[in-house]
Amino acid sequence: METTHNNIISILKMVLRILLGAFFIATAVMKLLSLDHFELYIFSFQIFSFVFSTIIARLVIAVEMILGFFLIFKILYKPTWWATMLMMCGFTLFLVYVAIFRNDSSCHCMGDLVELNPAWSIVKNVVTIALLLLIRKEPPAHFKGWRLVGILGLLAAFTATFILFPLDGVYNLFKKDKNIYNEEAFQSFMQDSVMKAQQLDTGNYIIGVVASGCKYCKVSAEKLHAISERNNLDDNRILMTIWGKEESLAEFEEITGDSKFRYVPISPIVAVQLVNGRFPTYLYVHNGQVVKTADLRQLTERDMVDFIPQSK
Repeated sequence: METTHNNIISILKMVLRILLGAFFIATAVMKLLSLDHFELYIFSFQIFSFVFSTIIARLVIAVEMILGFFLIFKILYKPTWWATMLMMCGFTLFLVYVAIFRNDSSCHCMGDLVELNPAWSIVKNVVTIALLLLIRKEPPAHFKGWRLVGILGLLAAFTATFILFPLDGVYNLFKKDKNIYNEEAFQSFMQDSVMKAQQLDTGNYIIGVVASGCKYCKVSAEKLHAISERNNLDDNRILMTIWGKEESLAEFEEITGDSKFRYVPISPIVAVQLVNGRFPTYLYVHNGQVVKTADLRQLTERDMVDFIPQSK
């Protein structure tokens, strides 16, 4: 009878361990699928540069994948268990800080698919910590080839986070298409009375050509706003030419609501002609002439800081 009871306990612990491991992998994948927003969330704390924030985001996801994988297969179980517990405790303390000092609607712990505010994420973490305590004492893996399985798990995690979703700098090294704009359409557009009123003939400006319903355009606007805010750039030097349905225009502008970005409507036909249908595209304009173009990935903190002066 005692043997049967012990077998049931062992099976329950095994199921719990596998479920926890699968949960960590699933949350990591969800963050990976909404990586842009996770990167921006880390960057929003204004502690690290944007490039370093993107590296941290990928490392967090990779570590979560590895720990989940190692839990499932009981690879180096004791250090894996302790690393997982320390990670969960660290995340929980971080979320306590966020819940007290910030008003975040989502902490992006489970990506954009499942939005949890910091308070609910703390509850999730406390439950996870309690479940981890139930599987603390487990023997490590003894099956043949466990080292190879562990190495494959490590490679899979870093391949997913750093190769399938490369850093912007790496992406730009291999991007052959430099997102060329239409010079003739640009000159014609700049002669429009609305654009003439913006007085862009002297100095440096960034002109965004975006669609209000384009999710990548929204991410780029968030990125632009976050970089500008961290570096105290002159928001008046950033102009968004935007097209789309009326109801989505206001939603788009909310993304940069506390900035001084200028918004100018543009017809979809002109927008398509201007950037050959590629949205978002950002035009770096010096004294009325385009000197550089950038898409979402090419929009870098260094380029912006070098091009746009600081706010006075």
